[in-house]
Amino acid sequence: MLQTRIIMQQSIKLILLPLFGLLILSCGKHVTFDQAPTIEKNSNASVPLAAILKFATDRPISVTAKFEAHDHTFAISFDDVSDARKGLPIIGMKPNRKYEVYLKIQVKDRSFDYEGKLTYITPELPSDPHEMLRFTVKRNKGIPMEPGITLLNPRLRAKGHDGSKFGMLAAVDSLGDIVWYYRCDARISDFNFLPNKHISYMTADHRLVEIDLLGNVIKSWFASDRPDGPLKDAIPVKSLTFHHDATLLPNGNYLILGSDCKEIDNYYTSETNSNAPRKRQKVMGDVLLEFTPEGEIVWKWNAFDHLDPMRIGYETFSKYWYSRGYPGVLDWSHANTILHDSTDNTIVMNSRYLSSLTKINKDGSLKWIFGEPTGLSENLRSKSLQLKNGDWFWHQHSASFTPNGTILIFNNNLIRAWPFKEKDDSGFSYAMEFEINEAEMSAELIWSSETADLPGVRSSAMGDVDFLNETNNVLVSYGSLDANDDYGRKNSWSMVREFTNTSPTDLVWELQLWPLENSEDSIGWVLFSSERIANFY
Repeated sequence: MLQTRIIMQQSIKLILLPLFGLLILSCGKHVTFDQAPTIEKNSNASVPLAAILKFATDRPISVTAKFEAHDHTFAISFDDVSDARKGLPIIGMKPNRKYEVYLKIQVKDRSFDYEGKLTYITPELPSDPHEMLRFTVKRNKGIPMEPGITLLNPRLRAKGHDGSKFGMLAAVDSLGDIVWYYRCDARISDFNFLPNKHISYMTADHRLVEIDLLGNVIKSWFASDRPDGPLKDAIPVKSLTFHHDATLLPNGNYLILGSDCKEIDNYYTSETNSNAPRKRQKVMGDVLLEFTPEGEIVWKWNAFDHLDPMRIGYETFSKYWYSRGYPGVLDWSHANTILHDSTDNTIVMNSRYLSSLTKINKDGSLKWIFGEPTGLSENLRSKSLQLKNGDWFWHQHSASFTPNGTILIFNNNLIRAWPFKEKDDSGFSYAMEFEINEAEMSAELIWSSETADLPGVRSSAMGDVDFLNETNNVLVSYGSLDANDDYGRKNSWSMVREFTNTSPTDLVWELQLWPLENSEDSIGWVLFSSERIANFY
């Protein structure tokens, strides 16, 4: 059977025999399509809104695909493509739309429109309230919003459902419409949109996974000593756990949070009664690991070797590790963020239960500790930063650097006391920005998202805060918010807010996470973190 060929040139257009398709003449220059353009659904069911553009030409071309639906238009460009038989990823379509697709071809300094008609219909979102959520948006149109889409990882909270088996990443536009989502079989904590346009994410079963935007697994690693055992087609890294956070370093290695479990004599059995009997306890502490893409550990730091495990914080007995394969193990330091400071090649670890940040030199020594200092041992007090103004943070989450070298923190603001002292849960959760003066060993609060114009909310877990470079706004994710507050929610919920980095601050944009309208009261949605990206391409 003869292969159908489509020859395209600019200017004069002649219809030839159907066997040979369409010929477009242009001063003797032309492009031959060995395979005519088609759009097919993504073969990977984990990303159902994605599609694949396929074609093949006899020379490199650039192509721009414009997608038009009744309420949504966008375009994607691909440079220097000649053989797209395997397909080019089409990302950014909204669900339940019929898109008309128009291709513009460029060869050197000439461009022309492809005359063939292409259409694509996207699937509907799942109607099962245990599989999908909905978003609502509030917008202050008087203040510029950081352009782009918001990538986030909703987490299901529902009675009778194991949330550790549900993993989702979703991207929404400024209207709150989903333009991409990914489903997997394990709860997702940290994720990162990588320079190569892939996404890496951490799972509750001690994995680090890199996927492309079609949902294909590119590479994955796992903690070699995890309770779940070996993982096929993944790279083992010598560690007891992977948890919370992983960061891709400039050298191509990963920095990740792992753990060490020690049995400690005469350890606490209560965090409210100082006279409670003590006993030998299994205690989990944090380990920082840097490993190569091949899984080789090239740097390691153990919190047990540098911090005091007898200085505990509230929630040490929270059974965090029980549900992650380590029954009976107490949770001491509970780090949730690790940052690489490229200015001095140091690492900053954020510890929730110790209500502190610790800056670590690559030789393992401590540069400073930032947090309410009660109970610090004598040898660590000299490393403690003095707070020059404002309040301390408590049980904080997700520290991050700004381009100005300041540090943002999501202050969950829980408990506000050390063990054996009375708890104070009267505060609300908010973002804080600190300027660190290492020469003076001090810290100054220079901004917060607290505002009298909004009702206060309290995040019992998680939360995230990121600086937005184009507008200098700040993106704040609220983790797991309490039910039955001023917003009238019946279950745990969450939201993302964009604030101006001004004092006083202004709310720019708010995205709320809601159960589907047909869901029961027992369903809620929370959030580990979010990230604003310009676009997927």
